[in-house]
Amino acid sequence: SFKADAVGDILSSVGVGQFMQLIGKMWSRYSFFEKSGLPSELASRGFDEDFDMPNYLFREDGMNLWNAYGTFAKDFVDEIYDSDEDVASDTVVQEWAIETTDASRGAVPGFPTSFKDKDTLVRVLQTLMWIPSGLHAAVNFPQYDYYGFVPNKPMGMRASLDSLPDKDSDIRSWMFEFFFPHVSSGEEWLKMDASLETTQTTHILTLPSNTCIDNLSDNFAKTGTKAYAKFQKNLDKITDGVNDRNKESKKAKKAVYSYLNPSVVPASIDI
Repeated sequence: SFKADAVGDILSSVGVGQFMQLIGKMWSRYSFFEKSGLPSELASRGFDEDFDMPNYLFREDGMNLWNAYGTFAKDFVDEIYDSDEDVASDTVVQEWAIETTDASRGAVPGFPTSFKDKDTLVRVLQTLMWIPSGLHAAVNFPQYDYYGFVPNKPMGMRASLDSLPDKDSDIRSWMFEFFFPHVSSGEEWLKMDASLETTQTTHILTLPSNTCIDNLSDNFAKTGTKAYAKFQKNLDKITDGVNDRNKESKKAKKAVYSYLNPSVVPASIDI
């Protein structure tokens, strides 16, 4: 629930109520594999691997990680189940599917209503590993790089855009006067503290996790040990590739992209 004067109404152009409507519309069209699987999500935006776009590093690093998850998920499932029949007869897995798709409980559109084979379970695990780790890292970790420079995202305006000057020479001074934080503002949320809090908050939100995907050996000491050891080797290769590329980028004075380096990708959303 939210009040009419919620902070989201102040800081967003659409307001909290309308934002919730957008989320509702998105969820009504959501499908688990289609919208949360990286290859299909990229393809839906025209950025599949056949689309020639050099240096689209989210796609490049993301697909490397996605494929590593797929191999890990298959190896893990193969360690536990010998056949499709074993999966179909596992009551715990079937109850998970029922709970996740039940309209009064999980209600996740597109999630399997039952597991009849190993391949389906592998696809689900691959997608679930990607969402709170790689996808979360790619979306969340750039926040400080963006918000840390306050002019990128001022927390409020003190004048309507209707008053924006016509002359380009006047726009700069107008923006500094009415667009950027101002310590003399009568509104507390518009003062510099708001921007400082935003900068500090995004810095905290983007701090590296203590539990990244490449240091989970203890979690697989009894089950999936071989699968995780192989996964860890694949992650090491991805890490070496990212580090080598970033070294070359630095030499060429180009931006680096480290958000999907396995050494910083969290195992879950652990803010």
